[in-house]
Amino acid sequence: MKRLFFIIASVVTAIAAYANPPKLNVESLFDGRYNDNKSVTITIYKNNGNFYRGLTVTNNPGIIKKIAEAITKDVPRAKEYSDHNGPDGQYTSLQIVNNGEIIYIGLQRDRHGGAFFFIQGKEKAFK
Repeated sequence: MKRLFFIIASVVTAIAAYANPPKLNVESLFDGRYNDNKSVTITIYKNNGNFYRGLTVTNNPGIIKKIAEAITKDVPRAKEYSDHNGPDGQYTSLQIVNNGEIIYIGLQRDRHGGAFFFIQGKEKAFK
């Protein structure tokens, strides 16, 4: 009987761990701190089971640095990661798996001090 209880408890714990929200560092960037910042445009939408959040930053290297730092903290969790310096700027992308779904994260920094950052995936990936 104890063995059966242990097996059931283990299965429940495994399922609960599998269904945890991703708790990504980059998600904290959407906590409202940039809502009134004129150098940041925030886009958030849910559509057909997809969830998208984006930040467009102009002339604010401090915010771009904070975004890059948050991404760097999430890199160890990435299934795939790339960072590329091109003639027009730097491009960073991550793919993180949560709840069996992929969360796509990207940052494009241009040479003129602007950046575009996004997080996108199925809603299930964020639960």
